[in-house]
Amino acid sequence: MLSEHGIVKYNQERKREKNMYKGYQEEMFQNPWGVNVGFKDLCDKLTELLPFEGRCENPMSKNKNLEKFRRAQNAAYDLFNNGLGNKRSLFKSIYGWSVGPKDTCYASKMTWGYWEDRVEEVLTPIIIAAAKEQGVK
Repeated sequence: MLSEHGIVKYNQERKREKNMYKGYQEEMFQNPWGVNVGFKDLCDKLTELLPFEGRCENPMSKNKNLEKFRRAQNAAYDLFNNGLGNKRSLFKSIYGWSVGPKDTCYASKMTWGYWEDRVEEVLTPIIIAAAKEQGVK
């Protein structure tokens, strides 16, 4: 449980975050769950190619980038759905950073948006590489 000082500090931080972007235009593209909306259709088409469970066939040769996409997507899902409760080491190996359990528990909407943007920076090139490999347009 938060102390009184912790609650006051949290409320001050929240107020600062709410006012930070007041009067500014929203970003043109959002990145829900780390997928840039401009690549959402491409991501959906690639997802249809993934097996229901387990690795892709030929993950070291023919489907190397598709397998990388599958692993990156699973790790991103674990961040946004489970707070990296299951795949923290996989997430860190793919994205190069990680968050702790307390970070996700007390994260604000702005923090989640920042994490979505950081995931998008890594996930978009993976999506593009997998799409080229699979001939998806």
